[in-house]
Amino acid sequence: MIRIFQHYVSRIALMLLLLEIAILLAAAVASAPLWPALAFALVMVFSMGTLGMYAHDQSRENIKSTLLRIMPSFILGFCLMQLLAGLLPDMRLGSMVFLLGGGAVLLARMVVFTSAQSSMLEQRLIIVGDGAMARECMALATSSVSFHPFRVVGFVPVAGELRAVPPAMLLPPDLPLLALARRYAADEIVVTVGDRRNGAFPVRQLLECALGGVPVTDAATFFEREACQIRVDSLQPS
Repeated sequence: MIRIFQHYVSRIALMLLLLEIAILLAAAVASAPLWPALAFALVMVFSMGTLGMYAHDQSRENIKSTLLRIMPSFILGFCLMQLLAGLLPDMRLGSMVFLLGGGAVLLARMVVFTSAQSSMLEQRLIIVGDGAMARECMALATSSVSFHPFRVVGFVPVAGELRAVPPAMLLPPDLPLLALARRYAADEIVVTVGDRRNGAFPVRQLLECALGGVPVTDAATFFEREACQIRVDSLQPS
């Protein structure tokens, strides 16, 4: 995820946006000058964006839903280009450009979606806490709602929490968090501990993880980033 102007943007959505601008520009440049080609690329990207083709769940689209979105997107783009050509005759483009651009975009999306759903891009999570919030974070991480595929490696139990996760997924509590992250090749640590004032909260270990290159994310931030939800019950007084 990338944070732009206080909003989380999916890396896959941003990659799709840039890739499709380049594809549409290349498809139009073959039969038109640069400025009409650039206008075509921007109009088509705008049309696809208005119909939700850059939404956060696009990495989990299949070919049927992609076709249902891309066809009206290109029809809308064609109408907008015709309107623009009526004002500026130099902007007129042939129908072959739209067919070529649509096919190239569809092919690019199939390649990107296949790669995004690959286990090679699966992110490994360690969740600090073993209560109800930890269970909900695991459910979100393994559902189709989140931005990217995750694999929950395990949970680090914290004293004072009512256990709500499978005991088989508990990690050894005697090892430091940084050592656990490196042993299990964790890409991120999600903190779900509710009461952080009882002395059992591993502040120093979390700081070591952050300094050691392992991102540490709060549960509220994780829900906001992956599900576009603000969970009031996961917010901290600070």
